[in-house]
Amino acid sequence: MTLLKHLEIITDPRKDINIKHNLIDVVFLTLSASLSGATGWKSIEQFGTHQLDWLRLYRPFEHGIPRRHCIANIIKSLDSELLLQAIFGWLNDKRQLTGKPIIALDGKTMRRAWADDIHKELHVVSAFDVKTGMALYLDAADKKGHEAAVARDIIDALALDNAVVTLDALHCQKTTMSKIIGKNGDFVIQIKGNQPTLLEAVKAEFATRYDSPELAMFEQTNTGHGRKERRRVMQIAGHLLPELSEKWPHIKTLIEVASERTVGAKTACSSHWYASSLPVNAAELADIIREHWAIENQLHWVLDVVFREDELNVSDPDGAKHLALFNRAALSVIKQHRGKKDSLVGKRQSAAWAPNFRSELLFG
Repeated sequence: MTLLKHLEIITDPRKDINIKHNLIDVVFLTLSASLSGATGWKSIEQFGTHQLDWLRLYRPFEHGIPRRHCIANIIKSLDSELLLQAIFGWLNDKRQLTGKPIIALDGKTMRRAWADDIHKELHVVSAFDVKTGMALYLDAADKKGHEAAVARDIIDALALDNAVVTLDALHCQKTTMSKIIGKNGDFVIQIKGNQPTLLEAVKAEFATRYDSPELAMFEQTNTGHGRKERRRVMQIAGHLLPELSEKWPHIKTLIEVASERTVGAKTACSSHWYASSLPVNAAELADIIREHWAIENQLHWVLDVVFREDELNVSDPDGAKHLALFNRAALSVIKQHRGKKDSLVGKRQSAAWAPNFRSELLFG
């Protein structure tokens, strides 16, 4: 199904008497502008003004391009759930699955997206397929402490058959694990001090079982830029005490990642601990844990550096959330393109300057 066909599921919240610009026209304009480098309402309007002839190849734009305030009012008034279904339904049609999907869930703060209270900066939680480089879903919270509930809502919306969901320690909660297992997925979740009893129990398990034949180990060494890092991934079956097993019934294995990092003559050591529903396979777990951080390097960092999302000055939470969605859709489309060998920045510039390439990205 084409992009424009997917967009047709979005209902128009406006009253008939006030309608001048077609809703699908404005959504298509906003996505195309985000793909081409626009970073706010003003630049979306400017893109539309300069690219009206190209836009009219696909949509009528009977009354031309709306003013920036009109664009903002239309986009922020959209039903978030329908917009998500339309955009991510289209992206999933383009997604090419290979092997067991690894889906990283993590939050990113949009630092200038807040209204009256800076302590209510918008936190956008994204689901990211690390193998395809595609954002699969997002939702937003107005406080960082609310991210766990938002992540569970995203899990409810995802198809998780045969997928591994990776999360940081904020999400080390029985309810989150249960939701993932209930959707036929598996999890790898970091354990930190927010679950002190579980953390101490896991540390104690490894302290007594380092020499056990049950312990599986996989070692990785990386060198470069004057540093050397050795990572030892150790995994054991999760033989927790009965009271902990009852509280955490979905934990099958425990993982410790011991890192040794040398820069010059200085060496620093650290360990991190994880819980998983996967069976013992230290090599597989090593890859999964490393790949979780792709959401930071391949999504959040790119959104800040290439899409300048941290500079997005949109105070309305719904407007900021919807623009974050368009940014992730644009990035996913660029990453899926295989024809033009260029950087992400280069492809986005080409989308801005070359209408034919923009059409190729959006319509194939």
